[in-house]
Amino acid sequence: MLRSQIYLKIEFIDNGLGIPDEQKKLIFQIDEQNKNIFSRLGLGLSLVKKIITTFDGSIWVEDKVKGDYRKGSNFIILLHKAVSK
Repeated sequence: MLRSQIYLKIEFIDNGLGIPDEQKKLIFQIDEQNKNIFSRLGLGLSLVKKIITTFDGSIWVEDKVKGDYRKGSNFIILLHKAVSK
C-alpha cells in the first residue's frame, strides 16, 4: 500500500484533572510503577499506543490550556492517510 504525506489528525480534549508534565510519557507505558501512580491497570493507553505505532502513527498528550495541566488534557493521534486508487 502506498502512503501519502497527508496525515489524519484526531484530538480528544477533556476537562479532567489533567496530567503533570513528568507523567505524560509514563501513561503510555506498562509497568508496576504506573499502576501505583494512577491506581489503574495501566493497559488502555499503552495498548492504544502499540496499535497506533504498528500503523506508523503517533500519539501524545498535551495540556488543554498550554502551561496549565490542571485545566484538562488534549490527546493527539496522527495516522498516515490512506491513498485511494
